[in-house]
Amino acid sequence: MTVDPRRLAPVEQRALVRGTLYRILGTPVVAVFGLVNTAIIVRNTGEEVFGLVSLVATTTLLFPFADLGIGATVLSAAAALNVPQRDPDPVDVIRRAYRTVSAVAGGVIVGALVVMAIDGWGPLVGMSTGPADRWAITVAVVLFALTIPAGLGVRILIGIDRNHIATLVLMSAAAFSLLLTLALTALDVAGIWYALSALGGVLAGHIVGTVVALRLSGLGRSIFEPVSAASARIRLLKGSLWMFVAGVGLPVGLQSGRLLLAHLSTPAELSAYALMAQMYGVGWSVLSTAGMAYWPVFVKRRGAIEATVRMWWSVTAIFTAAAALGAGVLTTLGPWVASVLSDGRVDVAVALACSFGVLFVAQGCHLPSGVLLTRPTEARWQAGCIVAMAVIGLGLGLVLARPYGAVGVVTAGAVGVFVGQVVPDLLRVPTLVRRRPPVEEPGCQRPS
Repeated sequence: MTVDPRRLAPVEQRALVRGTLYRILGTPVVAVFGLVNTAIIVRNTGEEVFGLVSLVATTTLLFPFADLGIGATVLSAAAALNVPQRDPDPVDVIRRAYRTVSAVAGGVIVGALVVMAIDGWGPLVGMSTGPADRWAITVAVVLFALTIPAGLGVRILIGIDRNHIATLVLMSAAAFSLLLTLALTALDVAGIWYALSALGGVLAGHIVGTVVALRLSGLGRSIFEPVSAASARIRLLKGSLWMFVAGVGLPVGLQSGRLLLAHLSTPAELSAYALMAQMYGVGWSVLSTAGMAYWPVFVKRRGAIEATVRMWWSVTAIFTAAAALGAGVLTTLGPWVASVLSDGRVDVAVALACSFGVLFVAQGCHLPSGVLLTRPTEARWQAGCIVAMAVIGLGLGLVLARPYGAVGVVTAGAVGVFVGQVVPDLLRVPTLVRRRPPVEEPGCQRPS
């Protein structure tokens, strides 16, 4: 496919508009599913247990690097399916990716069984609700492991400009989670078992996404065929290895607050953090969906240097403004919504809502840079910035968690993003793009 570097092609416009529009229109529905789900869980677990349930249920946020950065390789390979000169065989890249992440999932399952055998979940998560933790957390981690290969389907959909379908797939997880929560309620299970509903919903949505992605991309059952000898010699993690480093740094800087609160603060602070983080996630899902749609747009314009720089400046300004608007809504409505959801059982302070709003603006400003810098050398630079962000966020979080609780760890994360990512973005991204060769070299890949 030939692309005009100065403007979006019709298929790209449709992918961007549809994906964002579907997310915006579907957000109220997803929010209702998610918030009803949370309300049911809070009422069945109470403030003391809800924080731990949320910590276990958000395992996917704590370990986004579980796919070793290969998800990024799959996205770029899928974007190259209609541009064969970019990769010797993007189909073989995707085949190898599925085999590799399936092996990773098997390793995670074995690790979970070992931890269960030695009854080690309590020390790892920082708190315990009773003997049932040993079994419930193990099952939750097994579900998480299965989402690793299943999640590649969404990456394929985004890469082939089916962003609106990827959006629907991701949104379906909320409906599946609510159904599982209702089933658990009907079975009258103990509190910690409610951690399974979120992970089970994500897995169900990803399975649907994989089936749809393989069908629409034309890969179908060929994904199980052998990889050619020539393709097997290409480094699967070239460039994406740096995104594995980034994938380790991101949860350390942005999601470690949950663990810090579990170890250094109180169950009440962890519960307030978890409830506010869920509302934050509703807004972030809209912004990140729109941002990810620009990945294939930037990939197809790697050789158009000045057009890419101009597009990046424009997109960054738009996303920052949108994030500021979202932060205002989050700060204004967050405490009230939290009180309604928990029936007054969980108290979310205005200061906590404000700190999440600041974090929202910081991440929104950085998002376009994250999907633009996808060449190996750029991925290395991104990884360095993320490591800096993680060191700042974790370091400040360790200092602030005990005296300031949830407000402290969220503020630490926001400072880390601003100092470690946003400021370097504004100073260096145009220079990095201008260092690209006029024509993208064959085989060059592709982090997230």
